Amino acid sequence: MRWDAHVEGWLDGVLAALRASGLAGLVEQTVARVWERNVDRYDPVVAGDTATSLGITSSENIRTLLLREDVDAWASRGVLITSVQQALVLRAGKRRVLLMKAPDRRLDPEGPGELDWTGTRWDGESDVRRLAALDNAARYEPRLEHQAGQTWWTGLVPGDADHDPDRLHHLVLVWSGDPVRATTVGWLGVPYAGPPGTPPWLAAVEVWHHGPEDVPRPPEPLIAVPRARVAPERVQRSPR
Repeated sequence: MRWDAHVEGWLDGVLAALRASGLAGLVEQTVARVWERNVDRYDPVVAGDTATSLGITSSENIRTLLLREDVDAWASRGVLITSVQQALVLRAGKRRVLLMKAPDRRLDPEGPGELDWTGTRWDGESDVRRLAALDNAARYEPRLEHQAGQTWWTGLVPGDADHDPDRLHHLVLVWSGDPVRATTVGWLGVPYAGPPGTPPWLAAVEVWHHGPEDVPRPPEPLIAVPRARVAPERVQRSPR
């Protein structure tokens, strides 16, 4: 997909700011650790796991762990991690980053991770992402050389849109995982709900791509296994 060059250049700067705040690294580490652990215990034969259950469980684990982060520590960096209509929302200044999982795929360890952006829709089962794309469209209108789809004219998209990409507030971090190697890849995309025929993304940039040797080993969870208490008189001693 051909990106909007103005938005593409702006997005590089936004990603640099997210890296500087530590937010990009936090999401990368959390996704990689959750995916590695869940792939390690994935068992379609005995437990009846499926690709769908793996994805849903991982997404919920990521949401739960990020919402447990220290609010005050991240607030000092200008970051707020919250939930809106059950959707995880990461706020960094005036930017709002939503998370979205793309279907599992085999990833080339040498990278980069490829994704069909034309067929990757932000509106599947998420009103929050749909509203984010609509708000972006109300704020930004691509320059003539970057317009695609139905013929454009002033007022076609409701709102006071202009050609300044810094007016865009909403981003989506799309991630995917390899169900065999446990590697992950993440992209930062700009969702856009323009006129009919308009591509669903203005631009996207890869945030990370872990090869099989680069995945950080997650800390082992502390699991307390309850044991039944047995009365001393009921313990059978083996004969000497």
